[in-house]
Amino acid sequence: MTASASRPQPIGPQLALAVALRETATFDSFEVGANAAAVAALRRLAAGGAEAGILLHGPAGRGKTHLLQATAREATQRGRRAAYLPIARLAGEDPAALVGFERLELLCFDEIEPALESATLAPRLLRLLDAVRAHGGGYALAAASPPQRLPCDLPDLRTRLSACAVFGLKPLDERGLRALLIARARSRGLELTPEVADFLLRRLPRAPAALLEALEELDRGSLSAQRRLTIPFVQQMLARSDGRTGSG
Repeated sequence: MTASASRPQPIGPQLALAVALRETATFDSFEVGANAAAVAALRRLAAGGAEAGILLHGPAGRGKTHLLQATAREATQRGRRAAYLPIARLAGEDPAALVGFERLELLCFDEIEPALESATLAPRLLRLLDAVRAHGGGYALAAASPPQRLPCDLPDLRTRLSACAVFGLKPLDERGLRALLIARARSRGLELTPEVADFLLRRLPRAPAALLEALEELDRGSLSAQRRLTIPFVQQMLARSDGRTGSG
């Protein structure tokens, strides 16, 4: 019952660089927690209104990629031409591969630091942002740090980043992590009680990626063994996983 990736509707002549969107990467599946303002701004951006540029920042595991993909997906579902691009994928590409992206209405760039530190990529990113803005489009970017702490030597690009609406993503608290686990289990057709969710929170790192990876493994184990997700069964599955990790 593992979700597969899906590609949005065609958005232009150069889909080779556009990345398939995870089916789980939607606004509805994102546990908002203390990030309501960021989510609201991204949804407005996807609809073509409000902020022209948004920059999300925070360490890994805060949901930056999820939100950028959700933004690109929602824009596409509204009939707008959008693309999600991890910036590292531009490294080594022929500049001609980017032809067409400047005509899109929304660009979502993930992990922008490699571009900011590259004498080749930084000007290309700047040209793309300016081209999209020139015809009324918008963009969302994600980085580990806020604009003033990003390694950018191109003054015009630093200006564009500073002009973005900036949102530092907050981590989920225990209540939010529990809600995330239960909701994601439900989307997989699994029943995960609050008691079992709390057991997982006690046993695993409190990072969404680690918890959801464990849930995916529990999903497969439950399907194979035809067992419900009870605490004894989950404990057994986690012990097996720990044993495989230790033997490696």
